[in-house]
Amino acid sequence: MLGTFSKLKAAIKLKTTSVKITTPVFALHYRLTFLVLLTCSILVTSRQYIGEHIQCIQDAVAVPVKILNNYCFISSTFSIPRTTPIAKGEISLFGLGPYTEEDDVTYHAYYQWVPFVLFGQALMFYTPYYLWKMWEGTKVRNIIQGMHIFTIKEKIEVRDEKEEILTKYIVRNLHEHNGWAIRFFVCELMNLVNVIGQIFLTNRFLGGEFLRYGIEVVEFLDQDPETRVDPMARVFPRLTKCVFHKYGSSGTIQRHDALCILALNIINEKIYTFLWFWFIILAIITSIDFLVRVVIVMMPPVRMFLLRSRLSAPQKDDADVITQRCSIGDWLLVDFLSKNMDTMVFSNVVGKLAKELEYGRKFPGHVSESTPMMS
Repeated sequence: MLGTFSKLKAAIKLKTTSVKITTPVFALHYRLTFLVLLTCSILVTSRQYIGEHIQCIQDAVAVPVKILNNYCFISSTFSIPRTTPIAKGEISLFGLGPYTEEDDVTYHAYYQWVPFVLFGQALMFYTPYYLWKMWEGTKVRNIIQGMHIFTIKEKIEVRDEKEEILTKYIVRNLHEHNGWAIRFFVCELMNLVNVIGQIFLTNRFLGGEFLRYGIEVVEFLDQDPETRVDPMARVFPRLTKCVFHKYGSSGTIQRHDALCILALNIINEKIYTFLWFWFIILAIITSIDFLVRVVIVMMPPVRMFLLRSRLSAPQKDDADVITQRCSIGDWLLVDFLSKNMDTMVFSNVVGKLAKELEYGRKFPGHVSESTPMMS
């Protein structure tokens, strides 16, 4: 098992000195959900943990077991929706029993595609982060220039010089970060659209059974054990039917009715039960986070409150100056700086930035002493 999941080691490993360029909610999409879906995709393809994906049995011995298993797995098995468990009847399991050509049957071919769909969904959850990394272009990393990993031994003069360079960079490029910020907001919107779209995509993939799947699983626990029908067994049946047609010795087509055990569905039903609850929770969290982002963009007082909350009492006025003079793109850059810097260093930068902005307001066109531009 460790060998199977060792492929995820690189994705799970976190660097303590990495620069943060997203929010915690953003990370739920590209890191946690991506890893969950990738793990599920690997799990359903690992036969050593669940046995053969399909095993079919029949009364006759005319069809070799391996051929029958391969045929039924490739051609898909089916169940009969009209049949329900009857305590004293000949039908003992949902979807099994005699049928005629007039009866409607439900084919179950999706289990062949589950690992591919899960892998594709994992990539879709990672896509917004991939785009943001390209658009961000290591801007935050280049701007802070190692200021997020200061050590106690570092000289105060060196640290002060870096703070000055950072402050003057922001002043020189004031109001030029709006396009950069818009790209980030677009990626956040993509996360919201994606998670909602994944719910409906999964529902389409499972034949319209996913939207109420979690609710039915919860309701199933409170129903009478004698008459209840397991919704997981309906969506992911463990036993299904398969018909194999073969030419007999005289040329007549012989019909072989087989009963197939789908051990794979034991894993599938648990995976999609978890995904139903996770997608719903993630959609709610992402919706609230995006609404908060809209409020932040539309209401400067909210931005002022958030910045003030990250500073000590003597620097509250500095937060007011920065909020008033900076655009939403500049504010977002400062917000990212607060997530990547030591509290003391960030406070120093904010104090120097507020002084530069206030001086620039009193003396328009003022530019401090020449400093190198950052990429």
